[in-house]
Amino acid sequence: MPSDPGAPPDDRSLFPSFDGPAGFDRIRADLEAFRPAVLAVCQRHGLATSGLSAFAHGTNVVVSNDAGQIIKLFPPFLRHQFEAERLSLARFHGEVPATTPELLQEAELDGWPYLVMSRLPGRPLEEVWPALGDAERVEALARIGEIMRAAHALSTEGLESIDLGWDAFVEHQIAGCEGRHRRMGLPGHLVSQLPSYLESARPLLPRSVVPVLLTGEYTPENLLATRTGERWSVTGMIDFADACLGPREYDLLGPCLFLAAGSADLQRAFLCSYGYPTTDLTPALSRKLMALSLLHRYSNLRFQLRMDGWESQVSSLTELEQRIWPFSA
Repeated sequence: MPSDPGAPPDDRSLFPSFDGPAGFDRIRADLEAFRPAVLAVCQRHGLATSGLSAFAHGTNVVVSNDAGQIIKLFPPFLRHQFEAERLSLARFHGEVPATTPELLQEAELDGWPYLVMSRLPGRPLEEVWPALGDAERVEALARIGEIMRAAHALSTEGLESIDLGWDAFVEHQIAGCEGRHRRMGLPGHLVSQLPSYLESARPLLPRSVVPVLLTGEYTPENLLATRTGERWSVTGMIDFADACLGPREYDLLGPCLFLAAGSADLQRAFLCSYGYPTTDLTPALSRKLMALSLLHRYSNLRFQLRMDGWESQVSSLTELEQRIWPFSA
């Protein structure tokens, strides 16, 4: 009799072998490589195995099925991301003005922690952004500000294990900033200015903060939009593997760089909706946000900053700061 194609294999090789994080990243989106593990998870929890599809983007193995469920597998070296997503999903769900995945299952398979969650409707904002008109873009940034304000008001009790430890963290980031941006391909004349620029910004950096729950992921890949009639609106958010506790300003960077960079109208819509009075949209805030962008643990301006040709158009970090955040001009 033929074997059940939806059943996992009898042997224990549920996960493929790979050589370190770089090797994992090369195979992460290969459904066939992870099918045995996905089928084992489905069998364990009675999940549908029809229509399995792996997501191309992300850091971990993410697979959907036809029943509207998501299976997310975390390699052992990214267990901290599993913990961050597990804790933050439960805290966000139903508590912010956007849909977030419902956590259905959390467990471990052969040393790999995993989550099963509901799949949300909508398309990544990244995909629909080019088609949005000016008014829709302003509305989207204002909506993101509302969502973020609600998220930052949530209790952080019980989330201490994902605290960044901000003061020590930021000193570590300052020490490694020049080397990181050289590796990331920041133009050399800007890399050479980093030490003096960061020194000028030091007094503005958050210190000894009362931390809030950050996602670090208010980016157009992880914000979902749905269409009603002729208009798109931001309705959901996903991917909380980088969630942590830290200063509220740290979350402002994604929308400012990916979506609002260079637009005073979009920056004001976002920041004012979040809660900044217009009188606080000052050069000091621009410098603080620029410094935090340079110090972010995943900072890569060549990828994150959506302003065409900026690398060859600015002569200084101060000029770049003013171009990204023109709201105080």
